[in-house]
Amino acid sequence: MPVFLHSIVNFLPLTAPGNLVVAVRGEALAEYRRIAEQFLPGADISWVTGGETRVESVFNALKKLPLTAGLVAIHDAARPLATAELLLKVAARARVTGGAIAGSRVTDSLKLSDASGKILRAVPRDAVWHAETPQIFDIVKYRSACRALPDHSPTDDAEIMRLSGYPVELVESGMWNMKLTSSEDMEKLRQCFPGSSK
Repeated sequence: MPVFLHSIVNFLPLTAPGNLVVAVRGEALAEYRRIAEQFLPGADISWVTGGETRVESVFNALKKLPLTAGLVAIHDAARPLATAELLLKVAARARVTGGAIAGSRVTDSLKLSDASGKILRAVPRDAVWHAETPQIFDIVKYRSACRALPDHSPTDDAEIMRLSGYPVELVESGMWNMKLTSSEDMEKLRQCFPGSSK
């Protein structure tokens, strides 16, 4: 099964009908829909064309979402190991705070360098986290945050909320919630799913 479908399989049972929206770049949209229908025939998935930036892509998906209140969860398909349990854990915190994201504490020693790679100083790691997905927010606040940042391209949705003045809390994912960014990452993932070729 292709990587992008793993998150859909994990999260679809927790999603109200019509509320799972997938944003895909325009030229690939038809192919993604075809693949989803092949592996998950009849699955209740809505599709939208992604934008030039992450903010645009998510906002396009928000327009398709029929919710006027409650929580919205944003997830990267490149994190296929995220479980339904993790989604529920982050959602429980977001209900209290208005915004929460999955994350994991940094355990490596951290260094700040100049452009040439020379170490300038050590960075205390006690308060440093890896930001992950799912990221879950009050949908009214999140829509407001997206509208307030049309010219910004933050690397994650928590930053969209933070830049708009909304608090967001980190929730320890407690799992190997890796993101696929390289061929080496794919090899690691295949070790988790023996026999997978996609």
